[in-house]
Order: sequence, then structure tokens, then C-alpha cells
Amino acid sequence: MKEDESHFFDETSDLAGDLQDFRFRPGQVEMASFVSNAIRRSRHAIIEAGTGTGKTFAYLMPVLRSKKKVIISTGTKNLQDQLFSKDIPLANKQFGVKVAILKGRANYLCRDRLFKNIKMIGQEHAATVLQALSEVQDWATRTRTGDLTELLDPSEMNPVVPMVTSTTDNCLGQDCDYYDSCPVYIARRRAQEADLVVVNHHLLLADLGLKELDVAQLLPSAEVVVVDEAHQLPDIARQFFGERFSSRQLLELSGDTKREQLLVSNDDPGLIECCHMLELATGRLTQSFALAVGELERKLDDSSVQEVIEEIDLLLSDLVRFLKLAAERSVGLEHCYTRVLSLVDVFATMTSIGGNEAHAHWIEMMGSHPRYSGFVIQRAPVQVSEELAPIIEKSSQSWLFVSATLTVNKSFEHYKSAIGLKNIDECRLESPFDFASQVLSFVPLGLPAAGTDQHTQALLTEVLPLVRQHSGRSFMLFTSHRALQLASRLLQHEHDLTFLTQGSMPKKALLQKFTQLPRCILLATQSFWEGVDVRGADLRLLVIDKLPFSSPDNAIFRAQSKAVEEQGDNAFRTLALPEAAITLKQGFGRLIRQETDSGLFVLGDSRIIEKNYGGVLRASLPEMQWTSSLDEAQRFLEKIDNASTQ
Repeated sequence: MKEDESHFFDETSDLAGDLQDFRFRPGQVEMASFVSNAIRRSRHAIIEAGTGTGKTFAYLMPVLRSKKKVIISTGTKNLQDQLFSKDIPLANKQFGVKVAILKGRANYLCRDRLFKNIKMIGQEHAATVLQALSEVQDWATRTRTGDLTELLDPSEMNPVVPMVTSTTDNCLGQDCDYYDSCPVYIARRRAQEADLVVVNHHLLLADLGLKELDVAQLLPSAEVVVVDEAHQLPDIARQFFGERFSSRQLLELSGDTKREQLLVSNDDPGLIECCHMLELATGRLTQSFALAVGELERKLDDSSVQEVIEEIDLLLSDLVRFLKLAAERSVGLEHCYTRVLSLVDVFATMTSIGGNEAHAHWIEMMGSHPRYSGFVIQRAPVQVSEELAPIIEKSSQSWLFVSATLTVNKSFEHYKSAIGLKNIDECRLESPFDFASQVLSFVPLGLPAAGTDQHTQALLTEVLPLVRQHSGRSFMLFTSHRALQLASRLLQHEHDLTFLTQGSMPKKALLQKFTQLPRCILLATQSFWEGVDVRGADLRLLVIDKLPFSSPDNAIFRAQSKAVEEQGDNAFRTLALPEAAITLKQGFGRLIRQETDSGLFVLGDSRIIEKNYGGVLRASLPEMQWTSSLDEAQRFLEKIDNASTQ
């Protein structure tokens, strides 16, 4: 028997009175009823709800009414904060459920690290770091939550963040002098006491993978798990069912060891010298990796890389010997000893050649500033379904996977294969928007090959008349940082245009400034393809430079392709095409956010028209009109510009 959820969403409901521009949406009622029945029957379910369905309240109302213990997991911290601060308080007015939010360690202040680093701060640190530490210290006296997002964006490349936050490696736990007032553990205690907890996918998977034992107390007590922005789950899961090693781990261990030794008495020059040598060797390894040619396996086989790896192996062994003797002198040094024992094994494993073909093994070089550059080596499973599916299938919870972008050509098969679940209920709801009248898609023909500098230049030449013509704002989304930077340099010569480039300021500030500057153009890469909502910003032109196929250089994609081909399937059709379709749909979703929006969508890649597989990509997008005529695109833009001024 289906539950009747319509009274939550009709014109006389509390939501109708609280939400500005409320509209009754039949799809919202249908989704809420589907969610309610899945919870009642303890079923797993997968739900795609097109933009404008109202999916958040469609699952919030039934999960709150159920009075069950619930975990809601989001793909982005933006949605996590929006749920906790805005959406849940509105929906919870009539239920009174106890709610908590729990974020990862990197979002919370660690007073131990803050105060110790302030004590040991030296003139070798940049003035900006000194100023930032002072600001954090002042804020620490006022904050009630210890959530760093009150002060700064922890996700940005900020050198002060590691100095004021903890990791699982360097956290002192109950041995810390500030344990009772620690924001991390206070947030966890509140989460364990709440009926509904809002987490993110990283924390959810840390729970599943037992990476954080204190977090692992959450999941067993939950009766319902809602995975919002579920399309991100497979990629994030690879991080947690794999292994990771970074140069930052070596440098933080060295820095923490020196700091703890100095705080004790600074009477062990051998230990200090060993740390200093480890830092120099880590810098040399970073340089050697950067100079060595090829992918990770080839880099590891390079004689110059091997030489530094052997040097670091010896230095870590020396550090083990020094810290074994020093460990009894303080809790901090004891924890450093525990860390180095673990790091010896991880370093040896991650820098060895060869391994399981079911895992991809790759390296990423980080940053260009000499002080903050480094590397990250990762090993991750090609498929996560074998790890993820058994955990979900054996659990007693009802798992609900929700997103606006889960199907390819209206089918869930690609996503179901990625998470490994077969016995799962399905619900697909079309967007209530009339895309056929609200959007025109323009695909210029005759551009150079997509992905080249010549293509970026030609595409800009094609779209600049459109940008200059219309009175609203524009998004230009690129599939590579190279194309983004080239476009930014080219636009600097267009003195009559106002534009902002991703990376020029924190993301939140960038979006705020974009909504304030009239006729502004925002240039961004794939981190802006989803989770970005500029509703009401008069965005009427969206440009995506090319179809978002995975790069052949992507280690995970190469390993997945090999596995697919060995099974006798076509990697392009089975893997590359479905993933491109989902990503394209996410990027397109930035344009139309409400019923009153209209816009021109420009895709600078004619393969969507000229290639046979283009039909799959078009079928995964909403039904709308397509054109290759610049004149028609200009007329449409003129029409919607005129309509916006009336």
C-alpha cells in the first residue's frame, strides 16, 4: 500500500507557506511516496529526479516522518551545510527530530596543533601564514562549533589548514589535553545522540571502510541511509577501498617530530638532523618524480627516483630508531613513533613496482610553489562494486541513492553496475521544466579538433558575439585547466568584457562576485560542473567546450578499460560513453534552475551531432531544440533577453 504524501506538498502545506516561489509538483509527491514505501518495506532504492522536481524535500518529509534513525550523506559540503542550516529546519518544523551535522577532521579546529604551532612559529614562515594563524587564534576564542568554514574554506589550497587541523595520523585522541573540548569529538558525540545525522560521502565511506573507528559507531545504529548526489559515490569509494601516500605525510611527520622535541627540551640533535635530512630527501623525491618520464610504474623504475626512495627508506629506519628512544619523553613523541612505524610499511608498499591488476596505481603532482609542492601516490580498485555491494546487501538499513544524474539514455544499468546492486527498486522522474521552450542548444560546426589550443581559440571566436550580444551572465565550463587558462589569457585582450576565472579567489567568493557583476562571464573547470547553483543570477548563456570524455592518461580509466576489454566488452560503449553522458548532464544542469529561467546552451563539440554515439548523449539530456546556425542562436538569445526585460 502506498503512503499518501500529497498533504506535505499541496498549496496549504507548511512548506508552501515557508518556501518562496512554492509550486505544486506532482513528481515531488510521486518521489515522496516512493521513498516512504521503500523505507516501510526496508528496501534499497535508486532515484533519479530531474532538476526542479524538489527531490530534497521529497525525501526529507518521509524520512523525518518515519521517526527512524537516519543518515543523510551528500557529495559536497555545500549541500551538507544547506541541508543542515536551511532545508532540514524547514521540513522538521512539524516533526521535531533531533538533528546533527558531522564533517571530516579537516573542517574542525585542533587546538593542540594551533597552540603548538603558534609557540614554534618562525620567521621562515610567510607573513600571510603568520597573519592567518593569528586570525585563527582570535576566532578560536569565540567559536562554539570549531567548524573552520566559519572563518575560511578548508578545501582551498591554504598552508595554514594543516597547522590548525588534525588527521587520523597525528590526532592524539584521548591523550590530548584538549580532548574534552575537541570540536571533532564533540561533533561525533552529538551525531551519536541524534536521530538524523548529515554527513558527506567521505565520512560515510570512512565508516564503511573502518578508517575512523569513532565514526564507525554511526552506521550500525542507522535504519535508513540516504545517499544524495549519489553519482559521486563510486569515485569517492575508490579512495576508501584503496591506499594513499603523500609527500605531505613525510613532511608533517618530520615537522611534528621536531616540534615535539623542541617542546620537550631540544636536546636530541641526532633526531632533529634526521628530520631535516628527511625533509630534504622528500623535496628531492618530488623533483625526481616531476622530471622522470612516463606513468608511475615507469617513474619508479627510473634510477634517480630509486636512489632517493632508498635514501628515504634508510632515513625512516633511522627515525624509527631515534623515536623509539624518545617516545617515553612525551605523548606527542610517542604518537610520532607510532606514525613512523606505520609510514615505513606504507612507503615501501606504495613505491614498489608491480601489483594487483585489479588496482590502478598512479601519481599526482601537487602545486607549483616550491614550498607547497609535492606528490600523492594512490592505489585504488578498478571496480568498487565487489567491496561496496556486500556491505550494503548485508546491512539491515534501507539505502536510498538519489541524484539528478544517474541514468544514461534513461537506463540505470551503468550506475547499478558501478555499485554492484541488482535487487534494487528504481524510480526515474523527469524534470517539470519545459526545456523545449526554455533552451536552445547550439553546436558550431567546422571547429578544429576538440581538445587542442586551436579549438579553444576558435570556440571563443564563435561565442564572443553571443556574449557581447546578451544582457545577462555567462558560464564557460572547460574540461581541462589548460583550456581554461588559455581562454582566460585570450579574454584579457577583450577590454569590453568582465570575466572571472576559477582559482583567482575562493569558490564561494567567486560565485558571490559573479552574481554581483552585471553581464559577467565565469570561466571554470569541472569542479563547477555540479553543486553550483546561481539561481536568480540571470544566467542565460552556458558554454561547454567539449564532450567530457575521460582522459586516456587517467590511470583509473585505463585500468577500467583494460578490465572491460578483457571481459570481451567494448570499453568506449560500456565505460567512456556512459560516464561522459552523466558528466555532460551535470554540466548542462547549471543553466536552468527554475521554471522562469531560459538560456542558450553552446556545446563546442560537433561529435554530438556527427557521430553515431551522439544520439546516446543527446538522449541523456532533456528534450530540447538543437541548431548549428549562429543566426538562430543569436535570435533565440535576443528573444529571451527581451522577455527578461518585460
